[in-house]
Amino acid sequence: MELKKPESLNKQEIDFCELFIFGCDPYAGNARKCYEDIFYDSSHTSLRKAKQLMARDDVQDYINQLRIIANYETADLKARLTEKLLHIIDETSTAKYTDRRGTELSPAPLRSVAVQASKALMEMYPVKVAQESKVELKGNGDSGIVFNVIVPQSNNDNNVE
Repeated sequence: MELKKPESLNKQEIDFCELFIFGCDPYAGNARKCYEDIFYDSSHTSLRKAKQLMARDDVQDYINQLRIIANYETADLKARLTEKLLHIIDETSTAKYTDRRGTELSPAPLRSVAVQASKALMEMYPVKVAQESKVELKGNGDSGIVFNVIVPQSNNDNNVE
């Protein structure tokens, strides 16, 4: 996707559009704040002026182009993050360490890193679970173990007659 900057927009208007789309908090999506900082106008009419600027067809076209680019960058970033997180999980969960007797160990810090990377992936790609139940096993002391049991939902549409 090639970005075409409209010739009808001046430098400040282009900067306004780019700050509106790519800016961080408090600029992204906040036309008034973008207008005040780009045009150095903090008067009580800045919101009206920002709305007038946003209503122009050439400004809307440029903002729409920027939104498309922003979505491409987000998808690319998500793919790169997924790749990195999967690499971290593989690296930390398959690392082999042995104690002095030759017993294989999985160090807690490495397990923790793998779990955190897995949690990050689950937030990026949520998995819908059909049914979830908790089972608690309590020992003699104050400690206990909690298991999350996931029961897959049967699909009756695939029955063979």
